[in-house]
Amino acid sequence: MPKTDPVKEIELHPDAWERFERAAGVVAKAPPQHRVAKEKSLKANPKVKKAVKKSRKTTNKAG
Repeated sequence: MPKTDPVKEIELHPDAWERFERAAGVVAKAPPQHRVAKEKSLKANPKVKKAVKKSRKTTNKAG
């Protein structure tokens, strides 16, 4: 049976906790990255009206 190494202490940088809190805050404020934004349809928003082209009838006839 192989002998296991004694448990080693984890060495932390002096500013590790501040860096962790700052990174966690940035991630918490960021919008979701795995979702695709829905396309806005004209039917869903009743305030948006489609532009209607009016046809002009011309009476200029050569003749």
